[in-house]
Formats: sequence, structure tokens, C-alpha cells
Amino acid sequence: MSWGRFRGRRLVLRDGEGEREVVECAALMKADMKREVSASPEVGLSREITWAVAGRSFLHYGQEYPYGSRFVMITGAGRDEVDTLTRIVSDYFEPLEDAELLDAVVCAREVEQRRAVLVRAGIGAPVSCEGAFLALISEAMRDQNARIREGGLWAAMYALWPELLPAVMELTVDPEKLLRAQA
Repeated sequence: MSWGRFRGRRLVLRDGEGEREVVECAALMKADMKREVSASPEVGLSREITWAVAGRSFLHYGQEYPYGSRFVMITGAGRDEVDTLTRIVSDYFEPLEDAELLDAVVCAREVEQRRAVLVRAGIGAPVSCEGAFLALISEAMRDQNARIREGGLWAAMYALWPELLPAVMELTVDPEKLLRAQA
């Protein structure tokens, strides 16, 4: 099944919001559930649900693995419809804003905490390359700590911008075998 040619930005949900709230939102939108998957860690998700909404568009709920970040996203056949529905869903959930996503990475002191918020920043990164996110993710992939480099690589996987490829390519010759394989 195709989810459409266009995708909106992934909207990272705030603490305390999750599947139950997205199911309620889908019901308000009179959406029709099309797919429900649990535990797909190979694609970075532990939970994913998709509903058909408003014509040729889809509402997606995802919970990332291993940190549990939760997000919603709209995809569809028409750019205008995807953009409109993304704004509506954003107004409904009031997701984390760019500054909150970026500040969490800058303020993280512990390695595992920084990894988690790096991945979350990658999930919530704009659809098109944006300077502050690009710098943050690229710097993470060049960090001295291999665990941070891996978190940066995972963030890059979610952001999926061609501009991140140079930093990803550097990891293909990383001293850490696992990072080389992932890159």
C-alpha cells in the first residue's frame, strides 16, 4: 500500500502524550485504521499505526526504538493537503519545537541521555535541511565518543538529508566496527 508521494514533518509528541492521544485524534478526524505493527526494531520502531484521513492522506503514529520517542506524521498524494493536515495535527498536539529539540541535545550531560535526545532531534528535524539541525547531527557523528557518533548516525537516518552524507561517509571508515557496518 502506498502512503502517498509527499510527507509532512514528523511532529515529536511531548511527555505524557502517546498512542492513546493519537487514537483519540484519529477518531475525531473520522480516520480509518489501515495498518498496525508492533516491534519492528530493524526499522527503528517499536510501534506504528497508520490511518487513512481526508481524501488521499494518512496519519501515522510511531514510537521509536530503543528510546521510545513518540511522533505523528502526515503523508499523502497532494502537497497542499499534507501541509494543511500537518498544521492541523500540529495545532492539536503542540509538539516539541525546534528550539526544544536542539536545546535538549546541547544541555544533555550524560552519554545515553545525549544519544536519546539526538535521535529525538533527528526524528523531529524539518523535512528539508536546516542549518542548526545539520550542524548538531554532523558534529555528533564526529564526536570523540563512539556512542555519541552512533546516536548522530541514527539521527541522520531519521533526518535523511543528502547534506548529511559526508559525515555518514566518514563513519564508513570509523575505528568502531559496528559504526562502520551501520554507516
